[in-house]
Amino acid sequence: MRLVSILLTAVSALGFFVLPSAASAAPVAADAPVTTSVVFAAGDNGVVTPDADLVITGTITNGTTSDIPAGTATVSLERSLVTSRTTLTDWLTDAPLDDDALGTVIFTAATPLVRAGFTGGVSIRVPAATLGLSARYGVHKLAVRVDANGASVGQSRSTIVVNPGTPIAPVPLAVAAPLTVPAAEPGLLSAATLTQYTGVGGVLTTQLNQAVDRRVALGVDPRIIASITILGPSAPPSATAWLDRLRAADNDTFALAYADTDLAVQSQARAPRVLGPTSFTIDPKLFPGYSPAPTETPTVSPTPTPSSTPIPTLPTSADLTAFDYTIPGIAWPADNTVAAADLDFFAASDLTTSILDSDNVSYGTDTSGSAATVGAHPVIVSDHELSTLLRAAVTATDASWPNAMANLSAALSLAGSARAAEGGPLLATLGRTTPGLAGKLGQTLDALATLPWFSATALHDIARSQERAAVAIVPKPETDARVDAVQTLLAAETSVGNFSSALDDPTVLSGPQRLSLLSTLSNEWLSLPDAWTAATKKYLKAAQKTAQSVRIADTGSQVFVSNNVNLNVAVTNELAYPVTVYVSVVSPNGAITVENPRVELRVEANSQSKALVPVTALANGDVTVRASLSSATNSPIGTVKFIDVDVQAGWETAATLVVVIGIVAVFGFGIYRNIAKRRKKKRNPDDPADVSEGDPASVPPPTDESITQ
Repeated sequence: MRLVSILLTAVSALGFFVLPSAASAAPVAADAPVTTSVVFAAGDNGVVTPDADLVITGTITNGTTSDIPAGTATVSLERSLVTSRTTLTDWLTDAPLDDDALGTVIFTAATPLVRAGFTGGVSIRVPAATLGLSARYGVHKLAVRVDANGASVGQSRSTIVVNPGTPIAPVPLAVAAPLTVPAAEPGLLSAATLTQYTGVGGVLTTQLNQAVDRRVALGVDPRIIASITILGPSAPPSATAWLDRLRAADNDTFALAYADTDLAVQSQARAPRVLGPTSFTIDPKLFPGYSPAPTETPTVSPTPTPSSTPIPTLPTSADLTAFDYTIPGIAWPADNTVAAADLDFFAASDLTTSILDSDNVSYGTDTSGSAATVGAHPVIVSDHELSTLLRAAVTATDASWPNAMANLSAALSLAGSARAAEGGPLLATLGRTTPGLAGKLGQTLDALATLPWFSATALHDIARSQERAAVAIVPKPETDARVDAVQTLLAAETSVGNFSSALDDPTVLSGPQRLSLLSTLSNEWLSLPDAWTAATKKYLKAAQKTAQSVRIADTGSQVFVSNNVNLNVAVTNELAYPVTVYVSVVSPNGAITVENPRVELRVEANSQSKALVPVTALANGDVTVRASLSSATNSPIGTVKFIDVDVQAGWETAATLVVVIGIVAVFGFGIYRNIAKRRKKKRNPDDPADVSEGDPASVPPPTDESITQ
């Protein structure tokens, strides 16, 4: 850098300086698009004094497979002032402009050869006399076009702000930023993930480093707090240190929706209220010395016994997400997603003040600041243009940051010029992509602090302001496709919730299911539509699998050979928890009547059990009965199963008749035979052949002598 400064001084008389490509070239990232681009900006955050040279720095990026030969950089300047923010926005769009729309050419400089796959740096010094600027405060358009071998390499448009040093009323600007984790994370972060994110260079560490103890209001995802506190003393040391640091910070804080869920789509999909966790599954082993929370069942004790030192109980769901926020009741929906009815939905969930993008509202005659009302609802309006440029600066690369910062400086200057002297503070917000606070927030805020037309202010001052402009909602509801998809997600969660009533403790299923839903509704998915589609499919597949994990097994057809019999209904439970279900059987006709329409069945975890449903068969034939499961709350469990039954109850009567006839015939034949033998003996008393051996009827009665013997 010392060498560069010396060279700049040495050649300043020439009016320009180009960094040699060998010294400034850097390889293009492997995932960069195959193209060329140029980006230039004035130094000193785009601020120029009328009597100073204009120093412009920039880069030429060659993402192609061919070298860009040495060429020419042409500097153009619009000497008339930019007087509206709309004009500035149009100037800064990405679409290339014709040369005659770039302004007056004031300077040209040589550019170096840039090898294929590399980036070359360029610095240009334009003498003050060449600029020809007046001493009037204001914004000017600046452009640099690069050509090589008669072909355009690219153009870069930016701005400068001429600051003659006269007093300027600063614009009070508050900044709000989300403190979140990537959308793909589940409803609770694991200890390993927390260790990674709160360690050196981790996502959460980087975000906090950028914002802590600065005038940045932090919207905190309660999922982060719950993920740390639910681990108790077992939480990673880096995570507890991170949370302690957040608690001690001087920043304004407010709660985001859990997992930073999309608030507007919940309203438009007709959710009952803003969704949050219903329960957490806490592992008591992580809290040594703690006991479960006491039950409400009273105990009878004749005399009160003095209690010893109370045993601490496990934290409640409210304890897990507790944080001392400085601004309560904030709803921060994604930019430009809100319809008028959504504010009532937010307020019904105690989110009384909403942060809305300025493109989502329309002002009347009073455009004094961000504090406003929509009917009876307080709102804080974030400035769309300032937010867009702030986000561009915060997420910029080292090469593009000077350009982004110069444009933010110009936009803030114009905002101050358009703002009434007594106007209220403005708000700029960062985006919902993660890490929203990473990158160059600190560097950008430090640069803003050097501008005479900037003054940092706090969000809580806007939130508590009594002077509010009246604004109206410009409806910008979310797409029908997204709303329909969320309605499907809500229906799937309801299905699992009903299903969980079969468990002894339904929350072991319904709680994690809600957390999974919340992470699937994270705002970051709005910028990742394809990934969100995959996430919704994954959620629905998991919900369907859970809802089908208890079901009637396929046991084939059954045969009834009796009038009164039990229908066997096998139930499979693939859950890790026991369930209690009720088996119901319905016959389509009078061939079978069901004696007990609802048979209770206990099925242990990962097992199968059979319910015996008593039925009466009244007629023979094939019958298909309908079997279903329900919980104690009559919620359907699984799907209906149809069981084929072959009723042959008539065979029981016929078989019984045959047996009875057989018994009667045997005894009848024996009686007849004895009678016939006795008659024959009477006719022939001396015939020894008539005495049948072994026949009791033929044995003479015993005599007294035989008894004595």
